[in-house]
Amino acid sequence: MAADVLTTFIESLGVSLANPVTLAINILLSTLIGGIVLLIIVKVIGMKFSEKVNSMNAFLAVLVINLINFLGLLGLITPFISFIPFLPMILPVIVWIVLMKAFFNDMSLPHAAIVGIIGYVVSIYVIPYLVGIASGFIPSFV
Repeated sequence: MAADVLTTFIESLGVSLANPVTLAINILLSTLIGGIVLLIIVKVIGMKFSEKVNSMNAFLAVLVINLINFLGLLGLITPFISFIPFLPMILPVIVWIVLMKAFFNDMSLPHAAIVGIIGYVVSIYVIPYLVGIASGFIPSFV
């Protein structure tokens, strides 16, 4: 009974836990590639505005964002805030901006917003493409 409820709940999130090795490889690979891309973005914006950034925080921020995305946590929150116009579409950008400000304390809020918006756009279009290319070099476990 409880297992059926848990299985139905996990299926409603859209998360496939059928192969946890594949999920772990995807999280690890997208964290590495996303961390490198975010590190480049943060370093460029940090040099432009003379702000010091910690390189390790880029990878931690991407790991947290990947866990939020892969586990479908925004999918749990969205039905409760769907009455606010356009917030379900803007929520991922807000999460990016808040996490950039949280992980890069020395970065001012406008710069964190710039990095958050750029990071969100890059995470939608560029990082999945790069992860797909890199995953071709990893042996399949299925």
